Amino acid sequence: MKLIESIDIQPQTAKWLSDLDQKGLLEVDNSFQRNYVWTLNNQIKLIESILIGYPVPEIYLWNTGTDENTGDTKYSIIDGQQRCGAIFQYISNTYKLKASSLDSQGSKFSDIQDRFFKDLDVEDKKAIWSYVFSVRIVRNNVHRNDIVNMFLRLNSNNMTLNPQELRNAEFEGEFMNVSSQLAELPFWDQNLIFGIADRRRMRDVAFISTLLVFMKEGIQEDIGNTNLNKIYDLYNNEYPSKDEDISKFQLIISNVDNLIDGNSERRKILKRQVHFYTLFTTIFELTLDGGTLTVEQMNNYRSFIDNYENDELLERYFSNILSEIYKYKSLSKEGTRQKSNRMERHNCLKKVFNYSAP
Repeated sequence: MKLIESIDIQPQTAKWLSDLDQKGLLEVDNSFQRNYVWTLNNQIKLIESILIGYPVPEIYLWNTGTDENTGDTKYSIIDGQQRCGAIFQYISNTYKLKASSLDSQGSKFSDIQDRFFKDLDVEDKKAIWSYVFSVRIVRNNVHRNDIVNMFLRLNSNNMTLNPQELRNAEFEGEFMNVSSQLAELPFWDQNLIFGIADRRRMRDVAFISTLLVFMKEGIQEDIGNTNLNKIYDLYNNEYPSKDEDISKFQLIISNVDNLIDGNSERRKILKRQVHFYTLFTTIFELTLDGGTLTVEQMNNYRSFIDNYENDELLERYFSNILSEIYKYKSLSKEGTRQKSNRMERHNCLKKVFNYSAP
């Protein structure tokens, strides 16, 4: 049987979806989509479209089985997590329809601006509850591998997913889980390392994957997309020393956090992956015994990064390694892909950390 013959198209209301969610019968399959990352503006635009009566993209659900005692059927969201989340949160009065995010020339603007759901007119509330979505339900007898293949083919052909999003759908094993887990560390948001767009498109997970590749395979390992796919496959079923790597990763991030120390200018520099990657690899080597950076090493790095654009001060602080300083700055303009570049930057930065003034 063709897969398309196992997908039923059903018109279902927002109320139907909300009831499933309230009963715990609507699950999110994060191997297809990340956690809820729509901006408030995205959410408001969707609610506005619903109230105006515009169509929105269809939702894909997978029937994951019916409870033999209650008769309740559970569904997994394959595509439509953000749309469902926006509706559920608005109905629960989590946010209001800010005027600045609405079409000021729209037919509903004056009726809905700055209103929570509870403040809407009766007819507008009813319009949300009764809004009909086109829902494609994949039947329970369809194997997950077939759904993944359908998802990958659809999005590959449409060029809507980047390489990391495709990996997220294809690999649901150990390496993906660790990368995603580490992407949720509070450090990233506290230091503004990744923006909302980075998180939405999983560029944070992709970058963290390259850091894990370094930890597992060394700085010489290729970090291009083709090799990343191989690494994901290699450690998909088994990830040797997973707990040890997570612990070591967190220790390195703790050292980076101490170096930043809430300084906004340091955060700006380390938002550039070329700097963060080199800092990570250097701290890894300097703390191999499970220790932390010394006060002198931390002061050296801060003197370097705080005066990165001031050659006069860099010459004053690092008079004996100026050639390494300038080499690092030159190589940092070329990105992280080239192996020799990564290794040279690593060696230069290590000399900065271990520098002793004459």
